[in-house]
Amino acid sequence: MRPFTDFSWSGSMIGTPTVTLSTSNRIVSIVDDELDITRLFRDALTNNIDDASVVTFNDSIIALEHYTKNKQSYALVIADMRMPAINGLELLKKVKELNPRVRTILISAYEFQNNPVFENYLKDGILNSYLQKPIKINRLRQIARNEFGMYESATEL
Repeated sequence: MRPFTDFSWSGSMIGTPTVTLSTSNRIVSIVDDELDITRLFRDALTNNIDDASVVTFNDSIIALEHYTKNKQSYALVIADMRMPAINGLELLKKVKELNPRVRTILISAYEFQNNPVFENYLKDGILNSYLQKPIKINRLRQIARNEFGMYESATEL
């Protein structure tokens, strides 16, 4: 597997990803249209998940383009439910279609447990975990580490 090296992006500053690199070729991505959330989550996860580069996006279309180019390097995608263009559910569905081994976490400030699409995606394994905002940073770290660990365990088989 080649290391993550694709840094050619276009678009406005809001869509430009923020990258914190590790020496690993594993990528953890955070996708949320709120810049302060992606910064907070990136800072929380950067030194908390060993052997992963943390990449953040504020535009779900650019996030999907990056994922498509680097799908074999991705271990985990964390996405907000409500975003312009492609919502979190649809983004994570597309992510799983491209690489079913990647782990996914859906986050939202809104109630989604009674949403039939959410329920089906959870049952079908498109969503591996979910978190309701406001999210305690320790909880985010715990769930992200667990999902990253599950990805690592599955790739060792």
